[in-house]
Amino acid sequence: MSTLSVIARREIRLAVRNRSALIAAFIFAVWFPVMSTLSIAVGAGGDTAAVAGGIAAITLPVGVFMGYIFCADTFLREKRDGTIETLLCAPVSLQRLWEGKAIGVAVPACLMMLLSAAVAIAAASTFSGVSVAAEPLLLIHLAAVVPVWILAAAGLIGAAQLALGMRENQILGFILIFGFIFLVGGLQAVVPGGAGISPAMEGVLAAVGLSLLALARFIAGKVTKERIVRTIP
Repeated sequence: MSTLSVIARREIRLAVRNRSALIAAFIFAVWFPVMSTLSIAVGAGGDTAAVAGGIAAITLPVGVFMGYIFCADTFLREKRDGTIETLLCAPVSLQRLWEGKAIGVAVPACLMMLLSAAVAIAAASTFSGVSVAAEPLLLIHLAAVVPVWILAAAGLIGAAQLALGMRENQILGFILIFGFIFLVGGLQAVVPGGAGISPAMEGVLAAVGLSLLALARFIAGKVTKERIVRTIP
């Protein structure tokens, strides 16, 4: 078993055991899509593409926010209790440690996002009578585009949480998560395609998500173990 999979599996197990994070994620995953789908169903007027576009629009911020919820337990927890020092002494590079933790955050976040999407699709079918479960672009969006954004968000927030002190992280965490959400909204506003889901929108979102993931990996590569130790409270 590779070092990367060992780290990722460890973080997934810890995320599953964290009841407070799971409850918060579950409530948000169910409540937000139901409330949002009500307005989507009214505005779509039975248009399948419009309903699919609305669901795609809400699942991306939900996925990013799920990454933020699980990041706090994965990266900050070990700085608060001091166990990060033990991990830094392990025979594994800091880059590989960051990669494993980011994947360990992304997996439960993706599962919660899929739950949220399933709730939104069911609510849309109930309220509007339109079924979008087999819409190809929506399936691509949920299976490929959103996971890339979740991994990018987890990677960026995680790298920041490793490099910065506790006080700075309290501020930067909110800035990053709302920055991601505003970026998603801005892209959806400027890319042509109307209210429905479109190949152009999915292509732009995929390209931006991959760029953010590359940026996260670059930033994580600049973080040093000495820097992390200096920020432990």
